[in-house]
Amino acid sequence: MARKFGFTLSYPIPVADLHAALTGEELWRDRFAGAPTATLDLSHPGGPGTARIEMTETIRQDKIPGIVRKVLKSELVVTRIDNWQALTGTTAAGTFEGTSSAISSEMKGTYELRPTADGSEIVVSGSVKVKVPLVGGAIEPLAEQLQRRVADGERKFIVKWFEEHAEV
Repeated sequence: MARKFGFTLSYPIPVADLHAALTGEELWRDRFAGAPTATLDLSHPGGPGTARIEMTETIRQDKIPGIVRKVLKSELVVTRIDNWQALTGTTAAGTFEGTSSAISSEMKGTYELRPTADGSEIVVSGSVKVKVPLVGGAIEPLAEQLQRRVADGERKFIVKWFEEHAEV
């Protein structure tokens, strides 16, 4: 059975600006610059204001929890695909899905970008399922924590990126 999760990421950035960055190329190129084990494929299948971002990364052994290392049969490569729709008024919808090699797992869910009094927020709702006998249920909370850490790391990167790209 899949484990459900949800959390909200706050940004001091207006919705339209954040959406333009999330569906543009510059932010993602900068995000993955200097990541030697990561790949990025960005396209706009729904036209302007939309994006499909496919990211893969080979996870270093020292970053993998012990319980996960015990069940790995090979190198762990994580793939995530984000899809963002065009901005509709002051909101935008998105989806994400994630898989990994060496361990049978699936993560999927939705994003909702919406305005706040101080900028914007992304509401993340999803589920994770790890299909490993006996330990899958123990690994699912770790996968959820990883998703939260990655999302918060991206939030911090995006806020800093906007600060560095602000017009003086």
